[in-house]
Amino acid sequence: MKAQSAISQAQIENYEEQRLDGQIFPLPLILDILKRQISISSGFLTILEEEKNALINMDVPSLILLTRKKESELAKIAQLDHSLQEVARRVLPAESHKKKKMIKLSELIPFMTSDQISVVKKYRDQLAILREKISSNNLINKRFASDTLGYLNDAISLICGEMTNKSVYGMRGVKQRYHSFPARVSREV
Repeated sequence: MKAQSAISQAQIENYEEQRLDGQIFPLPLILDILKRQISISSGFLTILEEEKNALINMDVPSLILLTRKKESELAKIAQLDHSLQEVARRVLPAESHKKKKMIKLSELIPFMTSDQISVVKKYRDQLAILREKISSNNLINKRFASDTLGYLNDAISLICGEMTNKSVYGMRGVKQRYHSFPARVSREV
């Protein structure tokens, strides 16, 4: 399922005109953004699972494709986060958010009815759970990749023996410079 990521300015202005309890509050737009974020985040978890399988199978072409997919989905999430911030800035009084870079959904609670609060909290909690799973799965994949590179380095060292004494990958998969060691047998005549 492909979710749209951007919210148009016309949508923001259209929802702003809806008045609830005498307050201008764009709840449908906020819920739409949160639903889209949940959808994209769920898809991102699927991508991370595919990435884990590709790492296990050492399927480099799939890893390259999945990296591109991840970048695309992250861009969508960032765009939705930006749209949510734009909507929140329109709800809050200007002086309350001028110095803040990030407005939290909890700051919008005073502008909502109790029914609206429960719906927004439900979506916010779902999104928080998904983002925690994304963070956890991403960390697992990073560690797996790092460990795999370490094992490859060990295998190369075992295969090549002390012939080269060059470390291809060091701890945590970071490429390191190798040091030249003196030859075991003098080559002087």
